[in-house]
Amino acid sequence: MKNTLTLSLALALAGCGLSPGEQLDRANAAYKAHKYLDAKLDLVDLAQEQDAPLQAKVLLARTVLAMGDGDGARTALENIPASGHPADYALLLGEAALLRNQPDEALKAVRDANGAEAERIRALAYLAKDDREGAAQAFAKGAQSGPNDPRFLSDYALFTLKNGDTAKARTLVNKALHADPQSIDALLVDGEVATAEGDLAKALSAYSKAQSAYPGSLAAIAGKAAALGDLGRTADMKKTLDGARGMIGSDGKLAYLQARLAAARNDWKSARKILQANEASIRGRPEATLLYAEALDHVGQTEQARAHLVPLVNGSPDNAPARRLLAGIQMKLGDTKAAAETLAPLAKAATASAADKRLYAQAAKAAGLPDADAMAKSATFPNPQALGAAMASADTALKAGNWGNAAAIYERILAATDGKNPLVLNNLAFAQSQLGNKADALRNATKALQYAPGNASVMDTAAWLMFETGSDKSKALALLRKAAAKAPKNETIARHLAAVQADA
Repeated sequence: MKNTLTLSLALALAGCGLSPGEQLDRANAAYKAHKYLDAKLDLVDLAQEQDAPLQAKVLLARTVLAMGDGDGARTALENIPASGHPADYALLLGEAALLRNQPDEALKAVRDANGAEAERIRALAYLAKDDREGAAQAFAKGAQSGPNDPRFLSDYALFTLKNGDTAKARTLVNKALHADPQSIDALLVDGEVATAEGDLAKALSAYSKAQSAYPGSLAAIAGKAAALGDLGRTADMKKTLDGARGMIGSDGKLAYLQARLAAARNDWKSARKILQANEASIRGRPEATLLYAEALDHVGQTEQARAHLVPLVNGSPDNAPARRLLAGIQMKLGDTKAAAETLAPLAKAATASAADKRLYAQAAKAAGLPDADAMAKSATFPNPQALGAAMASADTALKAGNWGNAAAIYERILAATDGKNPLVLNNLAFAQSQLGNKADALRNATKALQYAPGNASVMDTAAWLMFETGSDKSKALALLRKAAAKAPKNETIARHLAAVQADA
C-alpha cells in the first residue's frame, strides 16, 4: 500500500498546476535531456486522461523503452491506436520483445521492416536464440544498408568484441562515436571495448560520460561501478552504486556489483546474502557464479561452493580463476587428485605461471602423482619471458592508474621470484597506497628500502608512507632529505619534503 500511495502522490504532483499541453512540453524536454523517469511521471499522468493526446502515448512508449522496461513498453505500444502508429512502430515492438527476451516475437515484429535498425533487432533476436551465424548475417546486411547508425554500429561492435576481435570492435565503436559522440549505446560499448583493451581509465571516462548524459541509465551506472572496482577505488564504487538504489531493471548487474563491493571489503557474509537473494537474476553470469562460490567458501559452505564451481568449469574450461578456486576447495575437502586434475590444464600449459605450477605440485604430491617433484622444481625457475611480460603489464597498469590490476600483477611477480626485487616492492607499495592499503604498502616499501637503501624513489615512497601513517615522522624527514639530495630535480620528492618539514 505504501508504494501505491507514493506513486499516486508523485503522479498527482507531476501535473499539479499545469495544463495537459504544458505537461507534454515538460515531458518532451525531460525526454530530450534523457531524464526518462521525470518524463514518465508526466506521461503516465497524461495517459490516464480519456482524451489523452496521441503524442503523449507515443512518447510514453519511447520513454519506457529507453528505461529498459519491455513489459511496460508493450502495454504503452498497445495503447496507441492503429491510426496513430508512428513510422517505426514495428521496430519499437521488436525492441520491446527483445527486452522481454522473446526473440521469435521480435523477429515477427520486424518481418517486413528494412534498414540497419531492423537488422540490428534481427541480429539480437538470433543471438537470443543462440544462432550466431544468423546474427552475423544480419549484422553484415545492416552494415551495407546505408548511413552509419550509432546504435547499430555499437551492437555490431559488441558482437564483434564477444567473438574475440577487439581491433574490429574498436573500429566499429569509433565510427559510432564519430556519428554521435553522445550516443548512450556507443559510450557503453566504448567502455566495454576499452576494458577489453586493458585501458581502464578510458573505460571509466566512457561510462562517466554515459552516466552524465543519461543519469537514469542502469547500464552506465553498472559500467562505471565495475570500472571503479577494477581500479580499486572501492569508496567511489560504493558512492556510484548507492546512487542506483531503488532503480528497476538491473537484470542482476547491480546485485553482482553490490556483492563484489562487499567482497572487496572482506564482508563475505553480505556478499553471499546479496547473491543468494538475487540467485535467479544472476544465473548464467559466470563472474557472479564465481563470486558466489568464493563467498560460500569464505562463510564455511565449502560443499555448496564446489557444487556451483564444477558446472562452471565444465561449461567454461578456459576460466582460469574458476579452476584455481575449485582446485583450492577440492584440496580443502581432501580430494587432492581431483584438485591436480583441475589444475593440470593451467600448470602444464606453455605459459603456465609459477604460482599455478606450485599449486599443482602441492596437489600432485598429496595425491601421490609421479610428476609432483618435477613440477615443483620447474616452479622455482620462472620463465624470464613471462616475467618480462608481467613486468610490462604491471608498469602499464601503474601508469594508467589501474591500481588494483597493477598491485595484483606485482604480487604475482613477487610470488614467482625471491620476493626481493626493490623496484617491484616499491611499485607494489605505491599501488597499494593508492588503493588505501597503507599498512601493506608501508610493509612493502620498508622491504624495498632494505634492498635498495640508496635509491631516491624508494626512499621517497617509504618516507611518505611513514609520514602518512604516522609511524615514524622523524625518520620520514631524514629519508626525504637524503632523497632530495640525491634527486634535487624530482618535484614529487621536493613536494613531500616540504609537507613533512611543515608538519615538523
